[in-house]
Amino acid sequence: MAGLVTARVLSDHVDRVRILERDHLPEEAIPRSGVPQGRHAHVLLAAGQSLLDGWFPGLADELRAGGAVPLDAGGLVWRQGGASWTASDLGLCALSMSRPLLETTVHRRLLRQRPNVSIADETAVDGLILEDGRVVGVQVDGAQHRADLVVACSGRHTRFLDLLAERGFPAPEVSAVHIDLACGTRVVPRQPDDLTRAVAIEVDDLACSHRMGRMVPAEGNRWIITLGSFHDEAPPIEPAAYADFARCLPSPLIADVLARTEALTPVLTYRMPTSRRRHVERLDRTPAGFLVLGDAICSLNPLHAQGMLSAALQAQALGRAIARHGLTSPQLARAFYRQAAKVVDAPWRLAAAADFVDACTSGPESVGTGLLNRYLDMVSRACRTSIPVARQTLRVQNLLARPASLMTPAMVVRVLLAARRSRWRRRNPAGREAGSPVG
Repeated sequence: MAGLVTARVLSDHVDRVRILERDHLPEEAIPRSGVPQGRHAHVLLAAGQSLLDGWFPGLADELRAGGAVPLDAGGLVWRQGGASWTASDLGLCALSMSRPLLETTVHRRLLRQRPNVSIADETAVDGLILEDGRVVGVQVDGAQHRADLVVACSGRHTRFLDLLAERGFPAPEVSAVHIDLACGTRVVPRQPDDLTRAVAIEVDDLACSHRMGRMVPAEGNRWIITLGSFHDEAPPIEPAAYADFARCLPSPLIADVLARTEALTPVLTYRMPTSRRRHVERLDRTPAGFLVLGDAICSLNPLHAQGMLSAALQAQALGRAIARHGLTSPQLARAFYRQAAKVVDAPWRLAAAADFVDACTSGPESVGTGLLNRYLDMVSRACRTSIPVARQTLRVQNLLARPASLMTPAMVVRVLLAARRSRWRRRNPAGREAGSPVG
């Protein structure tokens, strides 16, 4: 996805864009080996949907035709710490689908709508061509492909910065947060009476446990169910044990769906030991004509659902940097990396703070993380009873609002009152159900 949206942005500024993809790109929407996380439950945040709709007119209609499920960006069931958040309509239409359907549809529309873009799949780049301190192309099977700009969207394990380090350029500092994430995913049929709301996300209290679950609707009347663990036993691949794992979550919703249907797939696994950020913005020297983008800069815990949006926002920042400095400017890389750092700062800080709720998480912890987590815990409790707090929290999670918007004096007062009300309701089961709207 990072490469596709970057190609779309570059197509506005250059005569020709050529994507070189190591994988075979199938015509149909099926998982591929180069995107192992693509088999698991994905959520495209509202800001990402808006960007894609602007870059690829008609994309939403084509996704719906392919079976993507329309929903309000706030129309989810979010259960955390023993109670559900109150429903909060954001008024923003989003689509839920499998990652392969999204990627394949974007791929088709890119080639259809941008005639100056082409793709060569099953093509592995062997190295960079460096002349006079500038990258002027890449090598593929001994042949040279020259270019004014090379952008590596090759993921968290990108090797191109290491190749540059071998040629004397400094390597970026790396921040790594050890989350020890293990996921197991099954796809099951979706019945009309499974849920009254479109998306279910079950999140356990990571201060007390290390397990979570997510269930999202996808094309073909299917649920994609992903169970995850942090610093704990991985979700088992044996069906009965997998169902038992789901039954340990703080709500029976996912386990109940698993119990009343036959799965369409075996348990598919995925592991991610660390979230990782390369601080390319701190590099004092980098070759002109070359950039990295996407997970190569910041690879977030995928359960926070911010990876695709982060890549899209980085691509948008690249377009602004090119418009200001020009494609071949020696200043382009530094200017873009500074803008990319601003893009990833908020999601990195929020994701890392959420990960550090689990006492087993280790790594560089930002100043104030403990205080931030204590306040966000109150925000989470306030979301059970206050529609305004839940709505603004969802806006922040969808990167439609800055995290600071949850910390204005008026919002802090609302959070404190609603969080206190939430605690009272949990202590008094004879009263209204926790999570009922209060305002």
